Amino acid sequence: MSSVWRKKIAENLALVHEQAGPEFVVMVTGNENDARYWRTHTSQVRGNLFRADERVHVTSVAEGSPRGNFLGTLKAWDDARRAPDTPGSIPDISFMSMVFGKGKRLSPFCQALGNRKAAFPTPMKAEKLSQYLCTGDLSCLYSNNWVQHLRQGGFQGVLVKWGDEAILPGLDWPAIRNKFQDMDLIRFVSQTEPTEVLAREKDWFVINRNTGLIERQLSRQPLSSLQSQLGNFGTRQYGTAVNLGSIAVSYTFLEAAREILAKDMDNPAFAADWDPFIMMALLSPDESAWQINVLAEEKAGRAGIRDAEKRYPGFYAAVSSLRSAVKRKTGRPFKIGFLDFGDVFWVDLGLQITLRQTLAALTADSEIGFATREFFGVPHARDAANNIIVRSPISERSRIRNSVILDSSITGPDVQIEGGVVVGGMHRNLLMPEGGAAVFCAVSDMRFTGENTIAFRSVAPELSLAKGERHTSIFLSESPETFISNESVVDYSGDTYSKPIFGNRLSFEEAGSLAEQVDAIELEDRWKRSREKFSP
Repeated sequence: MSSVWRKKIAENLALVHEQAGPEFVVMVTGNENDARYWRTHTSQVRGNLFRADERVHVTSVAEGSPRGNFLGTLKAWDDARRAPDTPGSIPDISFMSMVFGKGKRLSPFCQALGNRKAAFPTPMKAEKLSQYLCTGDLSCLYSNNWVQHLRQGGFQGVLVKWGDEAILPGLDWPAIRNKFQDMDLIRFVSQTEPTEVLAREKDWFVINRNTGLIERQLSRQPLSSLQSQLGNFGTRQYGTAVNLGSIAVSYTFLEAAREILAKDMDNPAFAADWDPFIMMALLSPDESAWQINVLAEEKAGRAGIRDAEKRYPGFYAAVSSLRSAVKRKTGRPFKIGFLDFGDVFWVDLGLQITLRQTLAALTADSEIGFATREFFGVPHARDAANNIIVRSPISERSRIRNSVILDSSITGPDVQIEGGVVVGGMHRNLLMPEGGAAVFCAVSDMRFTGENTIAFRSVAPELSLAKGERHTSIFLSESPETFISNESVVDYSGDTYSKPIFGNRLSFEEAGSLAEQVDAIELEDRWKRSREKFSP
């Protein structure tokens, strides 16, 4: 798969230089502070993400009250179309990035970013700028070939992408003219057989290989009950596919929704997600088909549909009306197509363990290692000690092996790094004998005393971290405040989130709430000023 993934990486980067990325981009956030941040940030880096000539119109809208990603998509598009600076002529494909998420499971790093999970900086440096691209940026950048393929297939609409993930397909997509021309929605899938883990963790589609359409969606559930429901689709004509998230929505669908669901979109008490129940409703041509889904959920003892009705009363009737309106506008049956990604390369920096695994992969000589370095724009050339060292002055007395050092200054006499990753750091002495990662830190003397440790934006004269520990500095004022967690914490709910742990002065919830109240740009500037002050 590595060769296909690397080919897709190159394609996405080439599309930027060919001016083939989207020209109209909507960033969707939860509040006005976040909207200002993403509007400013994306406008700065758009030449690295979409089109090198920067001929990209970026607008940013705030959701306000949580609406779920279905009503949120419709409301965001309505707000974007009404914005005074929105161009009158919309291009064939527009791009919408949903940059939500406080990132509770990335605590305390997300709090240092003002509860903006998608703003987590990555090891990839912007080609035209001195800054590093963040998770939300790479989600955009590596969707350019999605946009291009939809465009080549004749689709006209909006690619709605979840902004905290980046996915590369493991398949080459042949350009088939008009393949998507008459699709109302397109879902992104990976054709595979269900396993116990996938059945429990993912939603599923039944796809018709002959028509290229999705015929049914099934919610995540135990493997035995999933297989029972799939029993009616046992021929070669049908296949099962895991839902990869994100969705392409036709302009016709969106404009019909602005007419049919205007009151629902504006009702702050209503909320609904695309998956699984809105999709189930859209795939149910009549009430009897819908009742099959309702009965299946009730028979299995699941309350999902009842809970969805509480969040959006009468949603099936509303969705049915929308579906009928789209059919009237197009004069044909309602269609939901799919695009198969095959064996995907999925970069998820939103969990502490997957963050550590992704950073560690930068040092590996494996298919995943090569693909990860290409993904982040890190070269493969190594020195005699098997290191990749880029734009980094290092002390001649250092003992560094099997490591990746990017844009870092490590100048002291006591430097030992084995299998570690250091990005954007300023250090004098740095001891990482069992690996780990120090990213964007300014610590004169730092020591990792165990494996799997990560320091992020840590600013301090000295710092010692144990196995699996996480450390960051949060700038609720001009002075940095230390926050600690550990990779062993996997559940950030209840007291773990709402009460101080690991000797922190505040809980993660309190720290995030206070950080949200600081202007997003000011929060960044405080870190930068403090970093320069403590630079060795």
